[in-house]
Amino acid sequence: MPIVIRCKACERTHMPEEYEEDRFCRSCGALLVLERRATSTNGGWRKLFPYEPYAPQVEFMDDVERIVGGGGVLVAEACNGFGKTASALSALLPTGRPIVYATRTHEQVRQVLDEVSTINDKSGERFNAVNLASRQHLCLNAECRGLPNREAQELCRMLRESDSCKWGSEATSSPRGLPPVMTHKDLISTGRRMGVCPYYLARAISKHCTVVVVPYAYVFDGQVRASVDLELSGRVLVLDEGHNLDKVGQETMSDTLSEPTLDSAAEELKAVRTPTKPLKSLARHIREHTSEVPTLRPAETLQRDLELAIGADLPSVIERYAEAVEKVRALKLQLGDTPVSHLNGVVNFLALVSGSSKEKYVALYRRDQRGSNGLDYRCMDPALAVGPVVEEAGGALIMSGTLSPLDLFADVLGLRDAEKRAYRPIQNSAKIRTVVDPRVTTTYRERNGEMILSIGRSIASQLEGVDNGALIFFPQRGFMSSCLDAWGSNGVIEARRGRLNIGGKPIFIEGADARSNRETVARYKRFAVTPGGAVLCCVFRGRNSEGSNFPGRQARGIFLVGVPYANYGDPLVRAQIGYYDRLDEGLGRRWYTMDAFRAANQAMGRGIRGRDDWCHYWLLDRRYAENIDLVSEWALGSGPEIIQADGEISRMF
Repeated sequence: MPIVIRCKACERTHMPEEYEEDRFCRSCGALLVLERRATSTNGGWRKLFPYEPYAPQVEFMDDVERIVGGGGVLVAEACNGFGKTASALSALLPTGRPIVYATRTHEQVRQVLDEVSTINDKSGERFNAVNLASRQHLCLNAECRGLPNREAQELCRMLRESDSCKWGSEATSSPRGLPPVMTHKDLISTGRRMGVCPYYLARAISKHCTVVVVPYAYVFDGQVRASVDLELSGRVLVLDEGHNLDKVGQETMSDTLSEPTLDSAAEELKAVRTPTKPLKSLARHIREHTSEVPTLRPAETLQRDLELAIGADLPSVIERYAEAVEKVRALKLQLGDTPVSHLNGVVNFLALVSGSSKEKYVALYRRDQRGSNGLDYRCMDPALAVGPVVEEAGGALIMSGTLSPLDLFADVLGLRDAEKRAYRPIQNSAKIRTVVDPRVTTTYRERNGEMILSIGRSIASQLEGVDNGALIFFPQRGFMSSCLDAWGSNGVIEARRGRLNIGGKPIFIEGADARSNRETVARYKRFAVTPGGAVLCCVFRGRNSEGSNFPGRQARGIFLVGVPYANYGDPLVRAQIGYYDRLDEGLGRRWYTMDAFRAANQAMGRGIRGRDDWCHYWLLDRRYAENIDLVSEWALGSGPEIIQADGEISRMF
């Protein structure tokens, strides 16, 4: 599509070369904003959508076209298998405005690029798209490829400056003859063929690309966004799988300072002959305030505590050590080492503490799994990260299958003025069944042997009616082990042909690490699709509750044992509740409940992955009956059912 760079003040148009040279109007000096003229998509999404749309999809695309295309913000919940990616692209591409599409996984990146290709094939258009991925995924240099991001970035700079990289040539503009949609494979092969760096090739292409697909960090980390020259102004922003957006925002605005980092930074200072006493004093302060039990401190007093420990005010320390960082990097380059500076991490941490809104932060002294002492500076308000990004964009779409309750979710993100929509599922609701068992619960006070046995017997009984595979989710891994042990001791789990079974199905248990889990899941899936089926025991918020897919016969039944509330004993959880309560009385408790049911909805979503898919759900805790309105609509089928005290099942409403 032709590029139009028009001054909004005086209407003068500029060539792309003029925009690249100076992003201000040649006539009136106003800031220029990228636009694209839609020359052949006057039919809107109806010309582009590559499938026969269902009524809910029509509603969704009309809303996206009207709200987001008009520069507004839409928070949208739609079920798994809805076709959100194709629908969103079809509604936004006709606006002629560039799109920044943020995703969380490589599979989602592939899906976005595939859908753009499908839209092009169906419509005859040539919308261009590229994945602006990280160095690790696009680097061709073996020296850089295996390093962590920061180290890779520094080594990359060193190799390019010394002309030591075979692919050090940077593409300053998009080469001719490239396919409209540049996948990871296309970027790598083009880089090899042309002798250019695929990472910088992607950056060059993205400057005039219709759809730029990026990781979340490229949107929310201002330093990363600036380093790749990614503009949001004038572009539409799509945040896919946005259910974790609050956590992403908080993580972006938080930082950690550990004693080992301070020790390494002190060694760097020694090498450039700079006093190390302030860092050693800071390390001693952290060590003295850290114990086996995490200790929470108000952010309002942290800066003063650190300044007393160091013996100087933070701004002066930051200024002094920022100069030392450059000396450290220069020395490492001179010695032929990777120019990574631990001191720079210390400076960044202190700058965050010094420049932050203290009422929106807490400090936590804690010991990590390796026994190292550390200080976390945690952001309590995700709106600090999400708000400015959404405001800068020229329209934003936040979508996921699990955002309920929408009003509360938007409030937590600071998007009270956003429009919120929950769309009807496109699956056959008659095939989806949800049964709540209020006779059991996993509340701490009632989590006894008799209750655990009742839960096991209920699962075993219902499993006999489940064809093929079933998933069982537990609140914690330790509780899962306790349940399985108790069920084994009381005959709920039986040994058949050398394998443990429940409800006549062989049991598989989620792996403790990524590799063992992949192997376990692969074995489970082979058994699950057989007539006898299988059972996979998992943990809420674990490896198989988000991002994993169990379509079709791999999961015809899903059992939720208890409600996955965050650990109330965690001081950060209590601090989060307290922070929201200070903003609005009762908001903290509502957030705490929303967070738990969002995790439950995520687990339920593993069993429905397409329009023709279906699953039966058993919610084993009376708290589901008390909060059934927090269960996503797509999971309720024709309406929730409830098990009565006598074991009979009836409609809840």
